Amino acid sequence: MTKPQPKHNLIRFSEKEREIMRTIGGGNLSEGARICVMWGAHCWNLGLTTEMDLNHIGLVTVSTTDNYPHE
Repeated sequence: MTKPQPKHNLIRFSEKEREIMRTIGGGNLSEGARICVMWGAHCWNLGLTTEMDLNHIGLVTVSTTDNYPHE
């Protein structure tokens, strides 16, 4: 018999952290937390680690309608 997976986790956030997640989630704290985890996983998969100084990390966005994506 397999062990059932937990349905929730208890994580304590500061009021400022909750405010940030509500903003990211369009007013929904749970959705903001999901988005934060999704982006955290994406950044980790790109090679970013907790030891890196995020003040020196660049972000480039590319539009799907960009006529010159390689410039």
